[in-house]
Amino acid sequence: MSPLEFAHPKATHTAPLGSARVAYWLVRSSRRSIGLEVSDSGLTVRAPLRASMANIEAVLQEKARWVLTKLGERETRNQQVPQIAWQHGAYLPYLGGVLQLHLHPAAPRGGELLTVGEQRWALHVNLPTDAAGASVRAQVNAWWLRHARAVFTERLQRFAPELGVQWRSLRLSNARTRWGSAKVDGGIMLNWRLLHFRLPVLDYVVIHELSHLRVMDHSPRFWAVVASACPDYARLRAELRQHPVPDWVI
Repeated sequence: MSPLEFAHPKATHTAPLGSARVAYWLVRSSRRSIGLEVSDSGLTVRAPLRASMANIEAVLQEKARWVLTKLGERETRNQQVPQIAWQHGAYLPYLGGVLQLHLHPAAPRGGELLTVGEQRWALHVNLPTDAAGASVRAQVNAWWLRHARAVFTERLQRFAPELGVQWRSLRLSNARTRWGSAKVDGGIMLNWRLLHFRLPVLDYVVIHELSHLRVMDHSPRFWAVVASACPDYARLRAELRQHPVPDWVI
């Protein structure tokens, strides 16, 4: 039986861990200790500039069971990620419901979103019904980004006064493992994939990042600020972590 293999797309080194071979990304910096991080991309090892490979490999062997468990969980999670068929009639999860793609040359060039039922929408895209998948994805992506910015802006404006903060700018992100961030200057980053989730889940992330404009850590004081505008934040946070979002690749 061939060994299990896990590979980070930026892998620089490979190590045998148990019955598996793990290709990992080694990042050196001025940090003081060796740290291991497993994300959707794979294993990243962060090490001091002067750490020897022998020390790094010793830490990997010591933490081998933990690494393999996390990598296995990542593999299972990735296998559960729904795929999008970029064609006429395809479905995408949208705000907790379903959005169906309709391709036809008479559709508005920027795309048009129509409500067709409870938690059901149709997105009309200016393309022939037999358009190539890459073209469909490109047009839907352009509409999605514009729409995400509009929805996020409306929700930021809705909750900022309630939290007593002012946000200054909005940036959209495509990160695989981070849903948002906030800077002390009022800059907010939100992941455009949040449009796949129910509005209460999206609102939790918006409130979370706005709350950082009052408290920049995750102390009890921070969570009290979040709870003041989103009392059900714990359940919504769990929902955000548990539901896989579709893969947008062709």
